Amino acid sequence: MKQAKLIEEVTQIATLKAIEVFNAQKEEELEREKDKRLHNTKLLLKHYTNFQIYVEEEIVNDMINDEEDIPIHQLVLNERDIVSSIRMSKGRTIEMLNHLDNALETMKQICEQDGSKHYDILQKRFIDGESISKLAEEYEINERSVYKLIDAAASRLSVLLFGIYGLKIE
Repeated sequence: MKQAKLIEEVTQIATLKAIEVFNAQKEEELEREKDKRLHNTKLLLKHYTNFQIYVEEEIVNDMINDEEDIPIHQLVLNERDIVSSIRMSKGRTIEMLNHLDNALETMKQICEQDGSKHYDILQKRFIDGESISKLAEEYEINERSVYKLIDAAASRLSVLLFGIYGLKIE
């Protein structure tokens, strides 16, 4: 009897410990996903201007190619996989840029309503290319506070970019 009770107690303790470890691992995974979304949002913003230039050039190139009636697959003979990959990449870039533009426009409207500076700081930093020191001077805060404000703004934008996956749901 004592042995059965001891086994039951050990099993119960082990079960509780396993649940605790599982929950901790789940929490860490959620935090890593949140960090990855924030990182990806900042990466999109960092390259936003380059994406715009790329998309604008590709649209012009497509118009030129259409006028000359030269199918793109003839430009790279026997390399259909490469051409297909380029087309897919271009299409994804255009779609992502459109999605980012829509998210930024929504964020701008939300920030105008609630009076926050989140949109403005993202615009000035990533689109206008202002330096951290210039932003610190303009907002009359220290540089570390600028980074925190950018993080908060990027986190807010992540929710708009990634939808429900941009939130930490408990």
